[in-house]
Amino acid sequence: MKLKIRSYLPILFALIFIFSMNDSHADSFVDPEKDIDTNYAVNIDEVDSQNSTNGYDPIETTNRKIFAFNDGLDKGILKPLAKGYRAIVPSQGRTAIRNFLHNLETPTVLINDLLQGNSDRAGITLKRFMINSTAGFFGFGDPASDLGYARHTEDFAQTLAVYGVPDGPYIVSPFFGPSTPRHIAGRIVDFAAHPLTWYLQEQDSEARYTYGITETLVAREELLDILDETEANSTDYYVTIRNLYRQRRIDEINNGVPSDEASEYSIDTARDLNLVF
Repeated sequence: MKLKIRSYLPILFALIFIFSMNDSHADSFVDPEKDIDTNYAVNIDEVDSQNSTNGYDPIETTNRKIFAFNDGLDKGILKPLAKGYRAIVPSQGRTAIRNFLHNLETPTVLINDLLQGNSDRAGITLKRFMINSTAGFFGFGDPASDLGYARHTEDFAQTLAVYGVPDGPYIVSPFFGPSTPRHIAGRIVDFAAHPLTWYLQEQDSEARYTYGITETLVAREELLDILDETEANSTDYYVTIRNLYRQRRIDEINNGVPSDEASEYSIDTARDLNLVF
C-alpha cells in the first residue's frame, strides 16, 4: 500500500494544537556559543535530583506503564538481538554500516538546516554527503570528518523549537519511547519528507524490512553499554531517562551535542527510532 501524506495531516495539526496550549513548558532556544568537542558527561545523581520543567509529566502513571512495556520488549527481544549483532559483526563493519545509515540521513539534516536559516551548517551537510558518497564509498567511510567537516544532526522538532513552538508534556510512546507532542509532530514531518520513505514504498517487503531491522540493530547496539550503566546507577530508571531525554533534546536544539557521541537518550539523531524505552 502506498504511503499517503494526507493521512498524516490531521494527526500533525492536532499535535501542533495540543502543544501550542502548553507554552509554559517549552524548551528554550538560546543559541549559545558552544565548543562542538565539549564532553557532555552526565552525573546520574544530579539528573535524578532535577526538579524543573524537564520533569513536566502530567500523565506519569500511564507513561510508567508504557515505559515498563517498552523496557520488557527491549530486554526480551531488542537487547538480545543487538548483542548478537555485536558478536557477529566486527567493530569495523559496525562502524561502516553506521556511517552508511548516517549518510542516508542527509536529506533530513539538510532540509532542517535550511529551514533554520543556518546556511553554514547546510553547507557542511552538503559537503559531507558529496565527500562521503564518493571518497567514502557510498557513505560506508567518513573521510569528511577527517577533512574537518564534523557531522551534526537536525530534525523538524528542533526546527519547530527554533521558531518558538513549545514542546508540551512528556509522553512515553509505545515502541518509540520518550517523546513530546512537538517531537512526535517532528517525526511525522521528517518521515514524510525524506526521499527514502517514498523510495522504499516502491520496493518489496524484504528491502523495507531489511532496512528497518538494520536501523534498529545499529541504534540498539550503540546503546548496550550506556543503558546498562544508566540503569545500574539509577534509583528510578524511568525518572533518569525522562530527565536525560529532556536535557539532551535541549542540547540538540542548541546545537550543543557532539555529533559522534552515541545518542543515549534520544536515539533518533535524525533517524529517530527510540525503540528501547
